[in-house]
Amino acid sequence: MTIGTTEAASLLGICPQRVRQLLKNGRIEGAKKNGGVWQIPLYDGKPRVLDGSRGPKSKFKTTSSS
Repeated sequence: MTIGTTEAASLLGICPQRVRQLLKNGRIEGAKKNGGVWQIPLYDGKPRVLDGSRGPKSKFKTTSSS
């Protein structure tokens, strides 16, 4: 299943613009652009964001293991 940038932003708890920045930098695993629309795959119900090479660790919403 794939979703768009707005849905991905909602799942990650960030704004759609930040999702587009991550996509531009190739940090969302498996994302592809089809025409003018991003298709972002879900892994365990959320997009998988790869670690960056600079700055602090990301603070995206994580699933609790309860």
